[in-house]
Amino acid sequence: YGKGAIVGTAGEIEHGAMWHIPGGGGMRAAIGRGEAIVPSTKKVGPPGSRLDVPLTHLEWSYVGSHYDSIEVGVPDSPRPDELVLILAMSIGGRVNARLAGGFNLNDRGQDGVPV
Repeated sequence: YGKGAIVGTAGEIEHGAMWHIPGGGGMRAAIGRGEAIVPSTKKVGPPGSRLDVPLTHLEWSYVGSHYDSIEVGVPDSPRPDELVLILAMSIGGRVNARLAGGFNLNDRGQDGVPV
């Protein structure tokens, strides 16, 4: 899962940042789970701007098969005084993921594995 914001050109990057905590908390509440931080990105741009929203596993950010992103945009938004707020989810990791050094959920808590 992941989130992002595109801020219209009359706004500031902080306008996109201010919704990240409510957006992530709302996403977790809606799905009823999610221990990992919801990765995010933001930018200021004109209508038609595209954003690559990062995706990770919802229970643990170090699950290598779930390192991914999705490109999102709205053709006529954001107008200068608008925000595009994005919540993104997938139903699993990358197809045929073969990332060397990535962890899986069974690795949590073992020596040398990030918390």
